Amino acid sequence: MPATGSGFLIPEPPLVPANATVVAKALGATLTVADFMKNLTNTGAGASIDITLPAAASAAGMSIHVQITAAWPVVLIPASGESIYLGGSGVADEKLTIAGVIGNYADIYCDGERYLVFDYNGVLTKAA
Repeated sequence: MPATGSGFLIPEPPLVPANATVVAKALGATLTVADFMKNLTNTGAGASIDITLPAAASAAGMSIHVQITAAWPVVLIPASGESIYLGGSGVADEKLTIAGVIGNYADIYCDGERYLVFDYNGVLTKAA
């Protein structure tokens, strides 16, 4: 059900189903729209991995679930000039790091202009 706040109707972002396809990224990668609405893991990673997100306009209305399954951080990098919002902070070009603790995760929704973390577990940080 949509949430309301300040008189605006705010739709619930689509969740990635628990039984959605699992895609393991053991090395850094650039995601495409085909990677969205899936469960992304770092299974097989031997170090921190950088994942570059596609331009927000191309992923409008879609979500991705990023799950830590190997004890290494995952760093999500927005397209140049774009933002990932976490707790109201959405500075352009800041990266989002999911701490490398097995079980940490982030659910991220794209509204066509920016990426929004709408649910997570564990420690997430942002930095340029």
